[in-house]
Amino acid sequence: MPKVFANVMIQNEALILPHVHKYWKDYPVDKWVFYNDCSTDNTLEVINDLFPDAAVFDNTDPRFSETRNRGTMWEFSRHQEAEFVLAIDADELLSANLIDMWDDVLTKSEDSQLYWYNVVGSMNEIRQDYNYLENYRTFFVPMASSLMFNPNDHMYHTPRTPRVTLPQTKRKDVGVIHLQAINKRYYALKQLWYKHYEVKTWNKNPHYVNQMYDGVVNNFNFNPQPIPQEILGDIEFDASIYDEIEKVKGYKDYILENLDKTLITFGEEYLND
Repeated sequence: MPKVFANVMIQNEALILPHVHKYWKDYPVDKWVFYNDCSTDNTLEVINDLFPDAAVFDNTDPRFSETRNRGTMWEFSRHQEAEFVLAIDADELLSANLIDMWDDVLTKSEDSQLYWYNVVGSMNEIRQDYNYLENYRTFFVPMASSLMFNPNDHMYHTPRTPRVTLPQTKRKDVGVIHLQAINKRYYALKQLWYKHYEVKTWNKNPHYVNQMYDGVVNNFNFNPQPIPQEILGDIEFDASIYDEIEKVKGYKDYILENLDKTLITFGEEYLND
């Protein structure tokens, strides 16, 4: 079996980690690697409890840099001779059938982009609006064919994996389940928080930020369709968990403290509830 490391970037994930750990613990991952980016809750304590053998990088620099965070985990995994890296976030699960097809995914001689199944409203439906129809991402990367993250390329947003020197193929028979939009209120507040954070912290133009995020949110016109049963299997997740997570992350409070009404192009009802 190839040696697989999982790289996960985290910030204030103490509430969600026990719920994803229920499934993560059964993944054939040799080592979990976390980059804790200035969490203010008990994320580190939860990791130490659930993942006692994990490697944890604990950042204290308030200047967020996704390239630095992901690059640190990536090169650690490389130096520890990982053969593959699984790059997922704390709000993601592997499809139920992926474990059964693990060897097939890892033995391909190409960059197999997997489908990103974004559940909405419940675990039973996924987004199938225009931007999410051909929604493939690179999650598994063979380390021998990967380049390094370049810190001069990006500071805030960056792909979760560096470039891979392999031809790409797309496969929808297995994938990764993304959870954040299962709770519409949480999803709206998180996207509005991103807008306000980028304008305030990075001096982004509000018009530019609106264009970038509004196209993704698509005014909540998700065109939900049933998720394939082989993808979901017996995976369960309670959407109400995100109501507590939002309080911990403070998205609504931050938006109201830094309110720019030109950025409120959706989800205003959640700022008044």
